Amino acid sequence: MKIVSTGNSEGLSSKISSKLGIQLARVNRRRFADGELYVKLEEPLDGAIVVGNTYPDSGIIDILLTADAVLNAGAKRIILLVPYFGYARQDAMFQEYEAISARVLSDLFREKFERIFVVNMHSPEGMAFLGSKGEEIRAESVIGEQVRDDGNEMVVSPDDGFREEGENISRVAGLESVCLNKRRVSDTKVEVTIPQGVSVKDKVIALTDDMISTGGTILESSKVLKQNGARVVNVYCVHGLFVSGTSKYAGIVDSISTTDTVEGPFSKMTVSGVVSASLRRYLGAD
Repeated sequence: MKIVSTGNSEGLSSKISSKLGIQLARVNRRRFADGELYVKLEEPLDGAIVVGNTYPDSGIIDILLTADAVLNAGAKRIILLVPYFGYARQDAMFQEYEAISARVLSDLFREKFERIFVVNMHSPEGMAFLGSKGEEIRAESVIGEQVRDDGNEMVVSPDDGFREEGENISRVAGLESVCLNKRRVSDTKVEVTIPQGVSVKDKVIALTDDMISTGGTILESSKVLKQNGARVVNVYCVHGLFVSGTSKYAGIVDSISTTDTVEGPFSKMTVSGVVSASLRRYLGAD
């Protein structure tokens, strides 16, 4: 059994390899002149843990080609770890005739892998598409420890969608948890208010969420917290995409910390510990 990283998860794969004591496989990965991906294993395998994101969506092709290369290298069993499962937000048909992307990817993965681990899937519906082969790994404990170590005084969730997770983070950190009121005006604009009777004046706030994509919710929440007297707003999330850049947070957000599910400049926390624990349990029970 070896760990086989796709092109977008090499840092996390290396950390998992170290924690599990499972070697990284050698992979030859390059692009043809027309941009198409080439993947070749440099050694035979009896089994593999493939690690890769479906974001950006070129990662989907990478996962599928890597799985085939692993199979052709002799692997009898192939496990998939998806640190960030992109396309999970389309988990139902919200309008007529839409593609349900979470189901499409889940169907592909169920065919090719004996087990599929996902870190903080966007919704329970998304996990349901993976059926009995799917297992979710939660990263709230990782964030909670960082929130505590950074000296925050209150955990704030931007909306009901992350209320339960925010409460779990606050329990780990030993802090009070508050959930803001959010009303979505459009795809990119939201209105945020602080619940009546809640004071954030002079507090060091840990603003937590599962994902930062465009950052509209986090930015508006941070503004409201600062307008209501918060001394410091530190932002924490599991998946940091930052598709519209990070310069807009300057002067409003005091710090940003993400996990390494999506590797980037703010990946100050690692999920390698919780991921390795889940993989170890699964491999040990098998």
